[in-house]
Amino acid sequence: ITHLVRSQVAAVLGNVLVVFPAVLALATLIALATGGPAISAKEAEHVRRARSGDEDAWVTIYEAHYPTLYRYVRARVDDRETAEDLTATVFLQALKSIGGYRDRGRPLLAWLYTIARNTVNYHHRSGYRRPVEAPLADPEGAASAGDPEAAAARLDVRRAVAALSKDQREVMILRYFVGLTTPEVSRLLGKHERAVYSLKTRAIKALRKRLA
Repeated sequence: ITHLVRSQVAAVLGNVLVVFPAVLALATLIALATGGPAISAKEAEHVRRARSGDEDAWVTIYEAHYPTLYRYVRARVDDRETAEDLTATVFLQALKSIGGYRDRGRPLLAWLYTIARNTVNYHHRSGYRRPVEAPLADPEGAASAGDPEAAAARLDVRRAVAALSKDQREVMILRYFVGLTTPEVSRLLGKHERAVYSLKTRAIKALRKRLA
């Protein structure tokens, strides 16, 4: 994927105007006025360089965020190969869309997460399914290898999580399968921490009821 990112940067971003500094200044004022954290200076520099077609900047962004985005996608699809394909699609879409990126006082990962969520949603709407390969709670299938009972239990977890409300499902996946902290989930979703905690509590109750 790193080679793929490098090979497509120039074609996708060659004609993009570099206007990020002015946008960053405006977004910083908005973030200060609303009390939200502005994008970090280091991340802003990576985005500025990525917008100008800097391959190394894209590799840095990819290496920093691929594991998190892959875990999110893997938690929502049935097999590893599809998860890898969709995560690659997320970064290719980011390449095409970086010209429209606007700092709204949230981390770059929040923007990438939105692309990932929409990519997975589109995949599910398309109706294409590979055979189920590995269950949600054990993404790589190691713990349940050779144990049909454990695999069945984890498949039940996948189905139970999928049956949650959209917001509850996103919170549970980001918190427990991606491994983000509650404050990180809050920033990613643009929700107050109390709202995230409430969604998590209701989701746990719903899962206990479904899996009882």
